[in-house]
Amino acid sequence: MELFWKLTEKGIARRVDSEFCDRIEMSGAKVSAIVTYGADGEGRLVLSRDLYFPALRMPGRDTHATLRSSHKNSERDRFFVDGKEVGEFAKEFVFDGILHCLSADEGGRIRIVRHLFPCVDQSAYVEYTVVENVSGAPLTVSAQRVGKTSYQRGAAGTYAVNMLREEACARLGPGEALRGTLCFWAGLHSDAPIKADGEKELEKREEFVKQICDENLILDCSDRELEKFFSLAKLRAAESIFDTAAGPLHSPGGGPFYAAVWANDQAEYACPFFPYLGYERANVSCLNAYGLFANFMGPDLEPIPSSIIDEGRFFWCGAGDRGDAAMYLYGCSRCLLALGDEKTARERFWTLRWAADFCLKKLTSDGVVASDSDELEGRLPSGGENLCTSSLTYGGLVSAAALARELDENADAQKWEAAAARLRGAIEKFFGAKVSGFDTYRYYAGNTVLRSWICIPLTMDIFERAEGTADALLSDRLFGDDGVLSVEGETTFWDRSTLYAFRGLFNVGECDRTYGYLRRYVQRRLLGAHVPYAVEAFPEGDQRHLSAESALFCRVVTEGMFGIVPVGLRSVRIRPSVPLALGRVRLRRVRACGGCFDLDVERLEDGYSVTFSRADGSSERFTLPLGGSRTLRVRT
Repeated sequence: MELFWKLTEKGIARRVDSEFCDRIEMSGAKVSAIVTYGADGEGRLVLSRDLYFPALRMPGRDTHATLRSSHKNSERDRFFVDGKEVGEFAKEFVFDGILHCLSADEGGRIRIVRHLFPCVDQSAYVEYTVVENVSGAPLTVSAQRVGKTSYQRGAAGTYAVNMLREEACARLGPGEALRGTLCFWAGLHSDAPIKADGEKELEKREEFVKQICDENLILDCSDRELEKFFSLAKLRAAESIFDTAAGPLHSPGGGPFYAAVWANDQAEYACPFFPYLGYERANVSCLNAYGLFANFMGPDLEPIPSSIIDEGRFFWCGAGDRGDAAMYLYGCSRCLLALGDEKTARERFWTLRWAADFCLKKLTSDGVVASDSDELEGRLPSGGENLCTSSLTYGGLVSAAALARELDENADAQKWEAAAARLRGAIEKFFGAKVSGFDTYRYYAGNTVLRSWICIPLTMDIFERAEGTADALLSDRLFGDDGVLSVEGETTFWDRSTLYAFRGLFNVGECDRTYGYLRRYVQRRLLGAHVPYAVEAFPEGDQRHLSAESALFCRVVTEGMFGIVPVGLRSVRIRPSVPLALGRVRLRRVRACGGCFDLDVERLEDGYSVTFSRADGSSERFTLPLGGSRTLRVRT
């Protein structure tokens, strides 16, 4: 595995020593930018951008009807020295939540630093540039005015997409610099222009990055690459929350997926994680997403949509019932427990009752849960009953029952606990099988090859086939260069199943064996050819930086390595699974169950030494055997 990037104090950096091209997505409340960058065969800077404005809707209530504006390499600042345009040669790229492009002219007289980022709260993307005289002699440095407006007819009227950089010229002594802002913004043609101050917008983006990366949920360990990848994963998960007519909504991004929510990406993957961040906008986005799905929970018990699109105005259910109610039941119950707010939990409890009723209505004569497809929407066979839907239903029933106990809804709690126990037995009986020589699970009736989603029972504390499933997941039949293959013998991979697999493997105590695979994954995603985030899939989407995958990586750490699961509105269960190679790990300022705590875990040969410290100054110190767990009160 070839690594092209190196860690820096704040982020990662790549020196330009050959031709390359990569892309990264960065998001703000009103815009998302997919920036393609690199150097051509002569070392010249390559830079293009695809900008998406989620709240500017195009005609047709379609998932992909977001205003898009593409800007090629030619649409950028051009600089002149003593009246002559200079060529620009890329020297280094740095990413620390902002993409910094460092370049120089062919003679090395000027140093150009571009800071590329979306505005935090404006419908604009900015390239703030600093051109420094490094020649040792005075130079006249100038930049031409860049101005362009294009128009597209959208759902709300005629939209204008604007690009502007004011002309600038200065006589620079050695060490002096010329500063300027190239701004791209969009809105209705009648809207007032956005006059972005690049330096101030840069400060706002830096403050946002600091808030997400450095203020809460901070991982301390000896693996600096793991620390950095976790920190950046928090950022990618949190930044992809857009202002919409339905309020702030988390959306996958990637180019096609904005101003919309999905039962898997949001309800199941991202929302159960967000409370740990202590980022109120993310928590609001969770409640907005669950609320949009709740609007479809009618007394007829018809399936909820797979996604709700167009700022909450329309829906998509083209793959039928994917097990979406199971995704909702599992994700929403976990999220409500982690939020720790009794009033909110009581207000939303009826939706869990609806989702549980729907899933239990779908039980077959074999006792497992039927669905038309799974989250892959028919891309791969899933039969009439698949392992994901039944496992998610099981996990959802367990967490919903825990919440019911907290709210004194004891009849529901007893019903769901009993149903979960029956379903667990049915999962073993119906899906348990020897596949390719491993005592693991068939994904559906008739399935004869290993599938990536055999990992999902492990994330729901279904451990009857843990050893065989772990062996299968880490075997060369299923684990490839990019993680777990979707199907044994094929090349397609989806990071979401790899990240579920890592979490499940840590859950069953396979931390020492799994850590090497996790390290290679982190290095490949953080420092390899396509950085610095978890990706969606390949070949589909060509490894887009979808946001919820980064949330799933964070859950590998929180729920896998530290084993944190909310089991009440004020309490969590921890079950550490820390590799010997790491020794000691610490998770600071964890926001969960209405409180805040630090968790310090030291791996011993035969167990763990744990310190649990609350925000009020109280703490508990204890030891746990390998595989041991304890329930802890986060607040009184």
